[in-house]
Amino acid sequence: MTDPNPTDAGIITVGEERWIPGSRRADGSYRPARKVRAGFTPLEDVQRYASPQARQQAEQEQQRHLLQSREEEQKRQKPIKEARPHTQPAATNTTSVEERKIRNVQKKIRQVEELEQKLIKGETLNDDQREKVKKGKALRDELAKLTASAS
Repeated sequence: MTDPNPTDAGIITVGEERWIPGSRRADGSYRPARKVRAGFTPLEDVQRYASPQARQQAEQEQQRHLLQSREEEQKRQKPIKEARPHTQPAATNTTSVEERKIRNVQKKIRQVEELEQKLIKGETLNDDQREKVKKGKALRDELAKLTASAS
């Protein structure tokens, strides 16, 4: 049984044993995997004592952060909903080319933001995803130009 979540020090659990996986050094040479002795806990994995008040305060801060991120997400979603009223039937093609371009760019920006969140969490991205993240600033600039010309 392999534990897919490494500790802060990078130690993984394979069955009953704990290992530091092999890696590639900056000079290109290979650093072999090393077995960790039973009972050894590196400094990165040592849990520090936190008083009950400090834990409660940290939980409250975490909840506040979650609420703020949800509010920001709702604010980002509102302009999209306003640009497409529900009263318009789906069969009519009254949307202009500019509006469709704006929605298309907004969708791409949302995808870039999701990929940026994955990077922040430490997930690895493939080459196409990294290219999409690199285009984020250009997409935001394009959206600013399109919205300026539409109004």
